[in-house]
Amino acid sequence: MKTFADIGDVLVSVLFLGLPVLIGAAGAWFIRWSGRAGRRRRAATVILGNALLSAFLVSLLLAVGEFYFRFCYDTTDAFGLTRVNQRWFDRHWRPNNAGFRDNVSDYPPTRTPGRRRITFIGDSFTAGHGIPNVEDRFANQIRHLTQDEVHVMAVNGYDTGDEIFVAEELVRQGYQFDQVVLVYVLNDIGDVTDEAYIVDARVRSNPPTNFFIRHSFFLDTYYYWFRGRFDPDVSNYYQFVRKLYNGPTWEAQQKRLLSLRDFIESHGGRFRVVTFPFLHRLGPGYDYRPVHAQLGQFWRDAGVPHLDLLPLFEAHASANWVVNRHDAHPNQAAHALAAKAIAEFLRQDFPPH
Repeated sequence: MKTFADIGDVLVSVLFLGLPVLIGAAGAWFIRWSGRAGRRRRAATVILGNALLSAFLVSLLLAVGEFYFRFCYDTTDAFGLTRVNQRWFDRHWRPNNAGFRDNVSDYPPTRTPGRRRITFIGDSFTAGHGIPNVEDRFANQIRHLTQDEVHVMAVNGYDTGDEIFVAEELVRQGYQFDQVVLVYVLNDIGDVTDEAYIVDARVRSNPPTNFFIRHSFFLDTYYYWFRGRFDPDVSNYYQFVRKLYNGPTWEAQQKRLLSLRDFIESHGGRFRVVTFPFLHRLGPGYDYRPVHAQLGQFWRDAGVPHLDLLPLFEAHASANWVVNRHDAHPNQAAHALAAKAIAEFLRQDFPPH
C-alpha cells in the first residue's frame, strides 16, 4: 500500500491540503468586504463570517489529519483493515526464503551439529504483528539471548489446524526437529468451528464505498475506528472463544493438540508450549482465567512442558502491553518481557514425553 496508490489519492490529498488555503483566501476577502458593508448587511455578514470560520476549521482539521495519517502515523490495527496498516506491512514485513517473516534469509532443513535448534510455531503474536523491527520480537531476542538456531514458523491468522499443517509440511521437506515450541493464543481453537470464519468474514465485509473515505488515510482510519467501537463483531470479537472450550469443540481441540504433540515427537522433536493471554483484557475481571487453568491441566495430563505467561503479565498489570488501543497484539515491551521468560523456560531440561 503506497502513500499515493492512484490518482484518487492524489486528488483527495491536494483537495484536503489545499482547502484551508482557499477558504483562508476567501476569509481574507470577506474581512475586507465586511468592513465596507453597511448596517443593513450586518446580519448577513455575521452569518457568512461564521460559515467561513466553520468551513476553515473543518478544512484545517481535514488537512492536518490527512497529513498526519498519510505521512506520519505508522502502526497496525488488530484486523489489518486500515490503509495505514496495509502501508505498515509494506514498510516493515519482509518474508525470508522460507516464506516466514525474519531477517535470517533461510531455514536450512538439516540441523547444525552441536547447536540446539528451537522452532517456534505460531500466529501473529509470534510473527510480530505491530513490531516494526523484527529483531524486537521475542523469538529474535531469544536468538540473541541463547545463541541457539531459532526458526520462526509463524503467520498472521494461523490457528491450530494451520500449525499442524506447517509441522507436516516441514517433515515432507526433510526438516529436522529439535526443540519445538507451540506458541498458543486462546483463539487458536477458532478453526475447529465455522463460527470464527463467519465472524471474520463479517468484520471484513462492507469496506467503505465513499470516494473520499477510500482515498483518504485520515477518513479511512476513522471509518474503521468508529466501526470497531460500535460493531459488536469487532468490539466483542473474542467473546465466542470462551464457549469453544466446552463440549465437542474442546474435545476436538484436545485431539488436535495431542496429534501435534505426537507428530512432533515421532519425528525426533521435543514438544513444548507457551500460552499468551489476551493482553487487552488483563485485570481483576480477566474473563479467560478458567480457560488458562483448563489448558494448564490439559498440558500437565499430556506430559507437555507448558509456560503460561498470564501470571507474568498480571504481575505487571499497570503496564501497557498492547501495540495500541486499536491493536491488542503484544507490543515491544511485552515481547521483551516474554523473551526472558521463554528463554528461561527453554533452559529447563524436561524429561521427554
